[in-house]
Parts: sequence; structure tokens; C-alpha cells
Amino acid sequence: MVGGMDSFDAVLDRVTSERAEARSHGSGAWAAMRGWNSSFVATGLGAQPWPAGDQRVAAPSVIASEEPSPAPGPSTPAPRPEPAIDTSHFQRLSAKEVAEDIDLQASDSAAVLKSKRRRFARINHPDRAPLEWRQAATTRMKIANQMVDEALRRV
Repeated sequence: MVGGMDSFDAVLDRVTSERAEARSHGSGAWAAMRGWNSSFVATGLGAQPWPAGDQRVAAPSVIASEEPSPAPGPSTPAPRPEPAIDTSHFQRLSAKEVAEDIDLQASDSAAVLKSKRRRFARINHPDRAPLEWRQAATTRMKIANQMVDEALRRV
């Protein structure tokens, strides 16, 4: 109890007096509202909306650009160049060469065949190949999938 009132009544009296004070200054019905302005709700009630969306999105990049980037020197290592991708396997397009790369065995179980297909695809899938080798990668994957599918039918 605070001054003869319980805490709920005290808070209610304080909020009511703050709203009455805000209204007496002619600030609008939502002037006493504290916290973030919910622009999608508040604009219909007469409050000032947030700035345009592009300004809010740009803010983090503005903040990030205010900090000077360190000059490359002895304390800052230079960025490493991208390692060269070995594309020699994309030149092996005959069925015999692809079969050698998959390493299919007559004794392979279904689980082993599926594992070999996934391993082959990690290296040869067209989505992972450089643009100039995508057609060759597609051809290799087609041949490999046909061979693995045939081996799975036999198992």
C-alpha cells in the first residue's frame, strides 16, 4: 500500500495523470505513449511515422562505414587469393573414365553404391562446377547416375 492505495491503483493514477497532462498540451491521444513508435498502427492514429524504409535499412551500413578500416600493414595480413580449383577431372567424359572415377565394384551393396554416388556428386555436380565446366559436369553426372542406377537394379 502506498499512501492508502495498493500498487495497482498508484500506477493507474500516475498513468492517468500523465495522459491528462499530455492532452492538456495538445499533443494528441497517443502523446503519452512511451516506447517504440509502431508506425503501422500509430500513423492511423495521428502520430508521426518512422522515417522511410530505405533510411532504416541504410542505418547499419552508415554506422559501419563511420569506423575507419585499418590500413593493411604488418599487423593486418593481406587477404589470401582463392585457391585454384582442379578441373582436370571434368575432361574425363567417357563411360570408362567415369566408371574408374566412381570405382564401382560388383560386390558393392546398395548403401555403398549410394555413398559412392554422393561422393562423386560432391566433386562433379554442375551446381558446384565453374561456369565453363558445367556442361562437362552435367555429362559426367548423367553417366555416373546411369551406372549407379544399373548397379542398384542388379543388387
